[in-house]
Amino acid sequence: MISNDELVEFFDASATTYRFLSQVMFKELNEEAIAALSAQEWPEDTGNANLDSGYALMRRYFAFAAHDARTQLACEYARVFLAAGVYTKNRRTAVPYESVFTSEEHIVMQDSRDDVLARYLEDGFQVNPELHEPEDHVAFELEYISTMSERAAKLASEGDAAGLRRNVERQIEFIDKHLLNWIGDLRETAAKFAKLTFYMGVLLVIEGSLEESRTVLDEALDGMGDIEACNGACSACALAC
Repeated sequence: MISNDELVEFFDASATTYRFLSQVMFKELNEEAIAALSAQEWPEDTGNANLDSGYALMRRYFAFAAHDARTQLACEYARVFLAAGVYTKNRRTAVPYESVFTSEEHIVMQDSRDDVLARYLEDGFQVNPELHEPEDHVAFELEYISTMSERAAKLASEGDAAGLRRNVERQIEFIDKHLLNWIGDLRETAAKFAKLTFYMGVLLVIEGSLEESRTVLDEALDGMGDIEACNGACSACALAC
C-alpha cells in the first residue's frame, strides 16, 4: 500500500509535471524556459518506454540545437500545432484539440469539448476566458490534472479520505476519457509535420507521464479500498499513517 507521505509526494510531483507540460504545449517557449530545459538532466531509465524515449528525444534536440533555439522552436511549434504553412486537404493536422481527434467531423467545439467543460465546472476548475481557446486544448486538460493533483496533495495531507477518493476517481476517469484516448493520435499526427525532435519528445513524455499516473492512481484507489474495508479500525490502515 502507498503510504500517505508517498501520496503527498506523488501528487506534488504530478502537479509540477503537468503544469510544466501544460505550459510547453500552450504556446511557444521563451528564452528563460529554453535555458532551463537545456540545463535539465533528464532521466534515462524510468521503466516507462514512452518516458525514456521522450526524454532521449529532448536530450537529442538540445545536444544539436541551433544557436537561436527560440526561433527554431517557435517555427516548429507553429508548423506542428498551429498548422502554419501546412497545406493539406487529405490529412489531419496536429492542432491540439481533443474534438479534432475524437469527433466524426474532426473539427473543434464538438462533444468532447462540451464534456470537458462540464467536468471542469463540476470540479470548480476554470480556463482563463481571456485566452479565447476551446476548453479541450491539451494544455488545459493537463492544467486540470495539475490542479486536481494539487488538491489531492492537500486532501492527503489533511487525512480527508473521502475527498481524496473522489479526487482520485475523477482524475482516473478524466485521464482515460480525455487524455489517453487521443494523445497517442496527436503524437502520431504531429510526427508527420515535425522536423525537430523536441516536441515529439514532449508528446511522448506526456503520454508516459499519464501512463505512470494511471498506475499510481489505481494503486492509491486500491489502498483506499483496503482502508474502508477495515473501517479504519487498525492504525496500520489509517490514511494518515
